[in-house]
Amino acid sequence: MNAKLGGLVVCSLVMLAGCGGTSDDAVSPDEATAPVEAAAAAEMLGGGVLTPVHDGDAGSPHVQVSWEVDGATISISYGRPFLKGRIVGESVEPLDGAVWRLGADEATTLTTDRDLMIGAAHVPAGEYTLWTLSDGATTELIVNSETGQWGTSYDAARDLGRTTMTVGTLDTPADQLTFHVDDSEIRAEWGTMVASVPIMVH
Repeated sequence: MNAKLGGLVVCSLVMLAGCGGTSDDAVSPDEATAPVEAAAAAEMLGGGVLTPVHDGDAGSPHVQVSWEVDGATISISYGRPFLKGRIVGESVEPLDGAVWRLGADEATTLTTDRDLMIGAAHVPAGEYTLWTLSDGATTELIVNSETGQWGTSYDAARDLGRTTMTVGTLDTPADQLTFHVDDSEIRAEWGTMVASVPIMVH
């Protein structure tokens, strides 16, 4: 047998044997689509991508939720208390005349990689804490430059800005505090209360 014919025979045998591979090495259709399915299965909350952070000492789960809004990435990290039959404004915050952390445990944190207008407040890219203050007639959203503090440690001297929120009533009460962010507003739902403020990306 000449060298050329021998090479053809060897190549044919290799091809019949799978060219050196085994069926175990082949990528199944399920494996090929696994990353796509994993991405599609990302847990969502309030229209954003949810990342669990930790459980609070009193049982309120802490989460970070991120939204893409007009080229900006906006995230809010907060503790999500359960209503447990309590009534917002009577037996649970927000209470009139008291600053509220807009969540449970640590102060609620807003992070943005683009400058924003949140209502009347100009908010440069960065990290801030969010609070509310109600007086019975008006509810203000407070954007504060201090971060990393416990949610009862509020320093008005560090306020970046305040803006009035629109407050309404939900038909179906929210048993857990939930933030929603889209291209027009930031909205908090808690009990029968819904409080929102316009948002715009610079």
